[in-house]
Amino acid sequence: MTTPPELQPFDQMPPIRTPSDMYRHWQALMGPLGFSEHLLWVGFITPDGLMTPPLSQIDGLPVEPDLPTLEAMMGAFRELVEEIGPGATVALLVSRPGSARMTRSDKAWARGLSHAAARADVPLQPIHLATDEDLRVFAVDDLLPEARAAR
Repeated sequence: MTTPPELQPFDQMPPIRTPSDMYRHWQALMGPLGFSEHLLWVGFITPDGLMTPPLSQIDGLPVEPDLPTLEAMMGAFRELVEEIGPGATVALLVSRPGSARMTRSDKAWARGLSHAAARADVPLQPIHLATDEDLRVFAVDDLLPEARAAR
C-alpha cells in the first residue's frame, strides 16, 4: 500500500484535470484508510480544477440506493454546479468499513449515482470507493446492470 499524498489546504491542492488527478486528490483527502460507517463523500470541482470547500459527507446510507433519494441528491447537486459555473463537476466517493472486495451494494450505489446524474444532467468525475483496505475507482464494467441468473 502506498503512502497517500499530503493533504494541503483546499486552495493549495493541485488542480484536478484528469482521472488520475481525481484519484490522488481522494487519496490525500481520505488519508490512512479505515472507516466506521457507510458514507457518501461529495465535492464540487470548479472549471479550473479546484475542489471547493467544504467536502460534504452523507451518512445513514441504506444498503441499496432508492430512486427518490438519488433524484433529490442530483437535483441539489445540479443547482450547486450551476452556481459554480459552466465546466464544474461533482466528485463522489463511497466509503465503508470492510475488505477491498467490491460488493453488490458498492456497485448498486455507483450505478445508481451514475444513472441518476445522467438523468439529471449532472457532470460527474469518476466515482470512487474507499474501504479499510483500498481506494479505487469504479470501472465502466462496475456500472453495468448485473446479469440476471438463468432460470
